Amino acid sequence: MKEDESSAGSELDPIDQLRNAQQKLMMSHQRTVDLHTAWRAQMFRISLLIIFVTMHQFQSPISTCIADIKESNESGGETIISGLRAVKLIFTESFCELLGVIIASLLSYFLALSKDSPLELDAWPYVASSAFVPPLLGFYFHSKKLGCLGTGMDESSPTRQFPVVVIYHTVVTFAFWFMKNGIQQCEDHVNLVNESIKDFQRMDKKIKQKQQLREKAAKKRQK
Repeated sequence: MKEDESSAGSELDPIDQLRNAQQKLMMSHQRTVDLHTAWRAQMFRISLLIIFVTMHQFQSPISTCIADIKESNESGGETIISGLRAVKLIFTESFCELLGVIIASLLSYFLALSKDSPLELDAWPYVASSAFVPPLLGFYFHSKKLGCLGTGMDESSPTRQFPVVVIYHTVVTFAFWFMKNGIQQCEDHVNLVNESIKDFQRMDKKIKQKQQLREKAAKKRQK
């Protein structure tokens, strides 16, 4: 019996239990925020590597087109390709990879802005990078073979590398969506506990008021 009374006395009332749960949830929320901050910093560092990879992919069609133009000029064709026409051919041939460099740069800027405080996926650097993804994929699937002159292209001709920035863009999208949902769930749980504490406090206040009214009524009857 004594053990039961001591255990009952040591039990916390509902409000104290909720406050303990609130503290634990807030600690969990802070750990989640710290973890997501580390994730965003790591993704930013990876984005710098992605920029380097896209720059490497950007060089491939340029080198191939320059080699084609040089071969055409040395073979003594009817017209010599030089100047503005050569620049136009090189730009057209490497436009797909140029979009990849632009997307990688925008993603890196978006992640740099998000290192300290997370941005929403409606931030303009992310929206702009997303707008360039469909044209990039369109150019890639439309012209997988490299060669700006369109001559001598066969199965053995060099092909474009798949734009790795598209994969990274997908990773960033899912990571930010996952982080946003995780933070939102933590905040919802904390808010739910806060509302429960307020409800219990209101109930306690009403109970105390009723007890005071009963005590006053009892005193009046005694008089």
